[in-house]
Amino acid sequence: MPETLDVMEKKQLPGQLILLAHGSRDSNWCTTLENGLHVINNAMAQDACLAYMEMASPSLEAVITTHYLRGIRHFDVLPLFFAAGRHLLHDVPLQIDKLQEEHEGIRIRLLEAVGKLDDFWLALGNMIAGIDALKNGTDEKGRIGKIQ
Repeated sequence: MPETLDVMEKKQLPGQLILLAHGSRDSNWCTTLENGLHVINNAMAQDACLAYMEMASPSLEAVITTHYLRGIRHFDVLPLFFAAGRHLLHDVPLQIDKLQEEHEGIRIRLLEAVGKLDDFWLALGNMIAGIDALKNGTDEKGRIGKIQ
């Protein structure tokens, strides 16, 4: 099985960060993620790239192979999933094992799904509260986004 690494403990490593999403046949769905990648890359020192599990391209295999041919040997795969289901527990580790067998000297680390990170949920909560605050103001404790 591939090595795992908690994103919060991750140090800046040489190599390529790959954001892994499920994928969809709907191009609007993919465009949303590509726009998000652009925002993320504007905030980072080194660009990440996007790969899809299925129904869209590029695939994880295509991204890793392309970068491998450019001389990259170290990859961190960050799943853009709320929780780890069959894909992250079974399918992705098998893909990573196969890629590591096919490409000499490669190291691929599967990071925790974003949904396992408290910072992800805090950011999502703050975003939701900000949207809700526009509609509802604050509650009796001064919290924004009073839920009714």
